[in-house]
Amino acid sequence: MTRLFIFSLLAIVVALWVTLYLGFPSDPGYLLIAFGNYTFETSLFALLVALVVIYGLIRVLLFFLSWINPMRLVSAGKGLSRLGRSSSRSNTVEGLLYLTRGNWQSSLNLLKKGMNEKDATVINYLAAAYAAYQLGDRNSWVELLEKAEQRFPATHSTINYLKARLHFASGQLEQSLAVLEELKKHALNDRALLGLLKEVYVELDDWQNLEALLPNLEKNEILDKDDLELVRKRIFMEQLYALFHNGTGRVADNGEGMASVDDATARSTLEALQKKWKKAPSDYLKDEKIVTHYTDLLLKLNEGPLASKIIEDALSKHWNAALVNLYGQKDYGASDRQLLVAESWLKPNPSDSVLLLTLGRLSMRNQLWGKAREYYETSIKLAPSAEAYGELGRLLKHLGEEEAGETYLQSYNELLGADLPDLPMPAEEQITH
Repeated sequence: MTRLFIFSLLAIVVALWVTLYLGFPSDPGYLLIAFGNYTFETSLFALLVALVVIYGLIRVLLFFLSWINPMRLVSAGKGLSRLGRSSSRSNTVEGLLYLTRGNWQSSLNLLKKGMNEKDATVINYLAAAYAAYQLGDRNSWVELLEKAEQRFPATHSTINYLKARLHFASGQLEQSLAVLEELKKHALNDRALLGLLKEVYVELDDWQNLEALLPNLEKNEILDKDDLELVRKRIFMEQLYALFHNGTGRVADNGEGMASVDDATARSTLEALQKKWKKAPSDYLKDEKIVTHYTDLLLKLNEGPLASKIIEDALSKHWNAALVNLYGQKDYGASDRQLLVAESWLKPNPSDSVLLLTLGRLSMRNQLWGKAREYYETSIKLAPSAEAYGELGRLLKHLGEEEAGETYLQSYNELLGADLPDLPMPAEEQITH
């Protein structure tokens, strides 16, 4: 049917063209259209004029419709809306730009203005709170975060994380911990939260809770393997100190770094420490920092001989220059036995300057001045150190060799070494070899 209509229309158009071409305008022609009970009669010229007029009216109508197109009105409305939003966001955008440049006051003022706009977001409040924190205005940043939580409850965790972070940065550790503990109930595996919680526990010396947190820190890879091991070692050292403090914390220091404790208290504290030490991983028994910490606690309990054996045991597992030096620095009350042990180390380590320095100190504790001098001189020949220069210098001065002693002490001062330990010095009547 559609094809027939198109064909008929084309036939009429062709017929009109032919008629006009052959006979118009000498013969205007005649057109009769009958449809049912209706007929339509006209000349070809009149039909042509009518068609031209109708076509013109349609073009004019289409022009006006395109000019007042409702979709164009909608588009124009959207453009005005975007322009309005752009204007309203300018305060927020400018505020954030000032924030990145560290202009805290201007940033705070602009971000607050942006909060009054309809499309203000939680970013306005978070950024403004940070700017207020940088200005040292605690009341303002707390108030801004509280308002943010009321207006944007869906971002509760982010808002409170920033609150905890700002409390932490302000040194308000208890407040920070309270917020984090509440957040942890709903976001146990949040990496940022766990990282901040670890920092808070460390600052609060809350080693028990930090130890309980370690599995989550490891699971979420908050710390790499090496850092995780460092935290574990720190926890172990703090646990040792807690055992010592719980046993002797109420006892006064005797002024020499030793705790004045009764036998029963010292014995129970020592037993607790030894029990903990026996459960330590094997690597801890030779770790420089852990061994040093443990032996310091033993010395405070007047357990010097035991402390020296702990160092000997550590060195038998792993040779460590710092522990070798420590072995001669402090008086463990077993210098005669220590000297024999240290001399046995000399055979496998004949060129160890630190060991020779330690042997010199142990010789002095045994009042073997000549042997001490030889050890010091050999240590200096192998690897000059401030401590060796200082020890030899003050020994020679006490031996009456003032000029030589001053020379070595001058070298000590030039190297600016560590403080020398308190060692016995020879009197004139004691100078023996």
